[in-house]
Amino acid sequence: MKKWIACMALAMCGCGYDNFVGTWRGSVSGWDVTVRVDRQSDSAYSYSHSYAAVSGQISTDNSLCFTSAPMSGALYNNKDKTDVDIMSTGSGSNGAANTSIRIEGDFIGNTFLGFFTADSNYSGCKTARIPITLKRY
Repeated sequence: MKKWIACMALAMCGCGYDNFVGTWRGSVSGWDVTVRVDRQSDSAYSYSHSYAAVSGQISTDNSLCFTSAPMSGALYNNKDKTDVDIMSTGSGSNGAANTSIRIEGDFIGNTFLGFFTADSNYSGCKTARIPITLKRY
């Protein structure tokens, strides 16, 4: 009986998360992006929602602007989907380019629909907030 009550409580509050760990790939505006999520924490709670921390690596084929760097972010429970916000800062072969990548959006199953932004001190590496679809492989 206690197990049934606990399961019902989790189902009703939506406190659990789908597993975001894995390798996600997508392309956007001349960038091939790979997000490798190595770790996802257990759920934690704030005043208004539950969340889980994630970490891993973001890599791109845009070697001038950004090759590969550690990534961190969070998952936020939003009833029928999970909101994701991940960030990474790195550089490429252009030593002057310090580039920050942010990907935010929603994921359900093996599809992550979001927006990609690259901000850099080198104008050739800046990318406005544009839609991206990443698939888990």
